[in-house]
Amino acid sequence: MEEWRGQERVRKAEAAAQRERLWAEAVEREKLLAEAVTDEKSRQSSLEIAKQHRIVFVVHSEEAARALETFASEKDRLVSVVPGRGSYGGDTGLKGSWLVFETPE
Repeated sequence: MEEWRGQERVRKAEAAAQRERLWAEAVEREKLLAEAVTDEKSRQSSLEIAKQHRIVFVVHSEEAARALETFASEKDRLVSVVPGRGSYGGDTGLKGSWLVFETPE
C-alpha cells in the first residue's frame, strides 16, 4: 500500500508540473495575442495560427471561466457560435459571441 501511495504522489506531482507548464504557455500565448490584436498584419498571422492549431483566445469573466471549465470536464462539445451585437474595446475590431455547447449522450 505504501508503494502505491508513493507512486500516486509522484503521479500527482508530475500532473501538477505539467499543468503549470501548460498554464505558463497559455499566459505567454495570451500576451502575444493581446499584442497582436492591435496590429493588422499580426492579426492575420494570429488568425492563421488559430486555424492551424484549432485554438481561439477568448476574453471572459471569472464566472464564464468556471462554466467553460465545467463544460470541458463534462466533455461537452461546441456546436455553434452566435455573433453578439456590437463590438468591444473601441476600434480594435474585437467582437463578442455566444458559444453554444451540447452535452454528449
